[in-house]
Amino acid sequence: MGITSFLVEKTQPAGIKTGSPEFRGHVGILEGWVSILGNFILFVVKIIFGWMINSLALIADAFHTLSDVATSIVVIFGFKVAQKPADKEHPFGHGRAEVIATLTIAILMAVVAFEFMKGAVDRLFFSESDIDISQLDWVFIGIVSLTAAGKAWMAYFAYQLGDLIDSDALRGDAVHHKSDVYTTILVIGGLIGSYYGLANIDGIMGLFVGIMILHSAYDIARDAIDELLGKPASPELIETISEIAVSVPGARRVHDVVVHQYGEQRFISLHVEIDEETAPAIAHNIADNVEHKLVHEMDAEVVTHTDPVAVSGKVVNEVLDVIESELAKFGSDFTVQDLRVVGKDPLEAVLFELPVPPDCKKTKELETALKKRLGLAFPDVGVILEFKTQMS
Repeated sequence: MGITSFLVEKTQPAGIKTGSPEFRGHVGILEGWVSILGNFILFVVKIIFGWMINSLALIADAFHTLSDVATSIVVIFGFKVAQKPADKEHPFGHGRAEVIATLTIAILMAVVAFEFMKGAVDRLFFSESDIDISQLDWVFIGIVSLTAAGKAWMAYFAYQLGDLIDSDALRGDAVHHKSDVYTTILVIGGLIGSYYGLANIDGIMGLFVGIMILHSAYDIARDAIDELLGKPASPELIETISEIAVSVPGARRVHDVVVHQYGEQRFISLHVEIDEETAPAIAHNIADNVEHKLVHEMDAEVVTHTDPVAVSGKVVNEVLDVIESELAKFGSDFTVQDLRVVGKDPLEAVLFELPVPPDCKKTKELETALKKRLGLAFPDVGVILEFKTQMS
C-alpha cells in the first residue's frame, strides 16, 4: 500500500492487533483525521481563489470540500460509537453506527448539492456571470488542478482503508472525495471557458457540480439504507459458509443460510441436512462441529438447525427422480430440500420443501404439477409440499 500502510503502521497504538475491533476503529479514525486535514487545506486554497475571481463554481466546489470535513467528523464519531461493546439496550453491539454515519454523509452531501444547484440556476437565469478574467491565467488554473490531484489521492487512501477493514463508511467517504475530483475538473473546464469568453459557462458548470454531488449522495444513501433494512448476504458469502459447513462429516447439505451484519460483528444461522437414520446424540455433535468450524473460520456467532432427511434407498431415489424431472420443466432454479418419505411398500407420504424467489408466481402451478406427477408414480401417496422464500 505504500504511504497508506506506512501511515497505518506508524500511527497504530501498541498492543492493538491487526484485524481486531480496536484495529478497525483505529483505521477508521485515521482516515477521518487525514481527510479533515487535507480537506481543510484544499478548502482554504479553493475559497481564496474563488473569491479572487468571483467564480460561483469554484466557491461551490470549495464548500463541497468543506462539507467533506463534516462527513469525516461523522466517520470518526461513527467508528468511536461502533467500538462500544454490547450492552443491555444493544445486545448485538453498536456496529451499525458505521452505517448510520454513512447515511449521515449522504444527507449532508444532498443538502450541499441542492444549495449549489440553487445558486447555479440563479447565476444562469437571474444574474450575469462576473468572473474577473483579469485575475485568471494558466498558473491559476494549474493551482486549482493540483487540488483535484490532492482529492484523488485522498479518495485512493480512503478506498484502500475501506477495503482493508471492509467498511462501507470509508468507501462512502472515498466516493465523496472522488466526486470532488470530478467537480473540480468541471470547475476547471468552466474557468477555461470563461478565459476564452464563453458566456454563462460558470453557472452551467456550477449546476453540473451540484448534480454530480447529488448523484453521489444517492448512491451512498441507497447502500446505507439497504444495510439498515437488512440486505441479504452476497452469493459468494453464502457459498463460502455452505462449503465450510458441508466439510464437516455427516453434514450433507446446507440451506436457509441467514447472515446479519452489525459492523464487524456477524451472526449466522443455517439449516444442516443430515441422514434421518442418524442417532440424536450424533446429530447434535454434527451441529456442534458445524458451529465450531464456522465460528473459527468466519469469526461469527453461529446457530444451526438440523434437518433429518431421507438420503438413500430405492424408494427415495425414485421419489427424487420424479420430483426433479418435473421441476426440470420449470427451469433449473429449483432444488428439493428436507425430503422425507413415510412408508416404503407401499409409499404412504412424501414431505419436502421447495425454496423459491420472493417474486415467484409459479407456486400454484408447481404444486399442482408435482402432486399430479407423484400421484401418478405412487398411487394414493400423500404429498406435503412447503414453499420457502429464499433469503438470498
